[in-house]
Amino acid sequence: MSTAVEARGPGRPRCEGTKQAILRAAYDLLEEGGIAAFTIEAVAQRSGAAKTTIYRWWPNKGALAIESFLQVVEKQNPFPQSASAIADLKTQLRGVARLFRGRVGQLVSSIMVEAQTDPETRRAFVDGYLNPRRAAARKVFERGIASGELRAGLDFDLACDALYGAIYMRLLLRHGGLGDAAVDLLAETVLDGLRPRPAP
Repeated sequence: MSTAVEARGPGRPRCEGTKQAILRAAYDLLEEGGIAAFTIEAVAQRSGAAKTTIYRWWPNKGALAIESFLQVVEKQNPFPQSASAIADLKTQLRGVARLFRGRVGQLVSSIMVEAQTDPETRRAFVDGYLNPRRAAARKVFERGIASGELRAGLDFDLACDALYGAIYMRLLLRHGGLGDAAVDLLAETVLDGLRPRPAP
């Protein structure tokens, strides 16, 4: 077994040490070649863990790849908590674009491409990455409605699609920029349509 698997802090359970070694190896491989070149066999070899051990915790390579990805990136761009929900949405959208301009964006692109033909990867990505972020965005939209910044009766799913969908489209198709100015214009355009309408 590799040094990575054997190295554990005092009192740390053996299974947790092995699991973390597998996740580190998985993310390293994901960074090196994207999910298309990612295999359970390569993770087992890199981590020193048996394939049977890996399959005991993850049903397929997509689930393992997504969990290793989330462990590294999920805390990199949380929603801020200011007095303005609209300001928080703009700040967080800028943060998403900043991450997508770098290596995280390349990994997300490769995962989304793989998800088109692999239902397990798609399920792991939607359940582990997209849905928690949409739930967090919904809370900010609800704050905006409560404060009067956003109008009541919003369709939260459509609002998320409108605000973040263009970011993902630009990431995949590279037809437009993800710089701060472009993202600010996108945010203002979408959020302007979500503000309260003047009374007739």
